[in-house]
Amino acid sequence: MEITCLQMDVLISFYIDGELSEALKTKVEEHLKECPVCRAKLNIIRSLFSDVKKKYCPSDDDDTYPTNTHSSCQYQFFRNNLSAYVDNELPEEENVKIRKYTIGNKKARKELEDAYRIRKLMKESFQKSKNESKPDFIKRVVKQANMDNNNELGFNPVISVGFAFIMTVLLISAIVIYMLSL
Repeated sequence: MEITCLQMDVLISFYIDGELSEALKTKVEEHLKECPVCRAKLNIIRSLFSDVKKKYCPSDDDDTYPTNTHSSCQYQFFRNNLSAYVDNELPEEENVKIRKYTIGNKKARKELEDAYRIRKLMKESFQKSKNESKPDFIKRVVKQANMDNNNELGFNPVISVGFAFIMTVLLISAIVIYMLSL
């Protein structure tokens, strides 16, 4: 099966993104070797992608950060740094980038509001649990575990308490991840 130039117009973006099967990729590459027109189209498209990436994905020394457009690079930067932004762990220049991005992006503002809401709920939940717990909770649990002779597995009581703590952290993490996915 030979690939035509018309078919190449459709397949070229999939080829660039690496989304073709090996057999189809081989056919496309064979066509590109033989067809200067399609090869030129490929070079033009790659050049355009490169230009767009340079414009909307600034390097570390680039002060410009466009806020009026939405690019996957900006969104990835936003998502990767959202937690650190909410916890005030970013340098000022990165804080500014996130602020500029959220001003021009409704979806980002909602995600930021959700992150703050989750942070507030977690803090309130922690304070409530802290206030309701007894100061000597761990000592009481260890003492009770030492008195319990039915421990078939023979775990040290401190290990049992540690395991319970880890399971609690995992449960809270799962709840947070679920809330973020909404």
